[in-house]
Amino acid sequence: MGLDQGAYCVGSSWALMAALFALGVMSITWMVVIAALIVLEKVLPWRQRAEAVTVVVLLALAVGVAFFPGQVPGLTTPDSPAAMRAMDSMPMHETPMHETPMQGMSP
Repeated sequence: MGLDQGAYCVGSSWALMAALFALGVMSITWMVVIAALIVLEKVLPWRQRAEAVTVVVLLALAVGVAFFPGQVPGLTTPDSPAAMRAMDSMPMHETPMHETPMQGMSP
């Protein structure tokens, strides 16, 4: 029964799952917006209207991310100044590729 339920969930929501993954990597704000749309689809009594709103929002977001990623509010693109500042603030431990952590230790 779990396999049937899981297959139904993935089959009916794979696009939303993909959007949540991609947006979660790039923007927690947009991830919350999409999650809220999903909740509204499931909770509101007028489900078809909620689904239509979700489709319009996802299409607009897809076009924005594809063609104007720098203009989408709350979206951090990998090559943006905000992403570079975030990467600069991360502690990086540079280890040469040819060295391993165990090298230099005696048995």
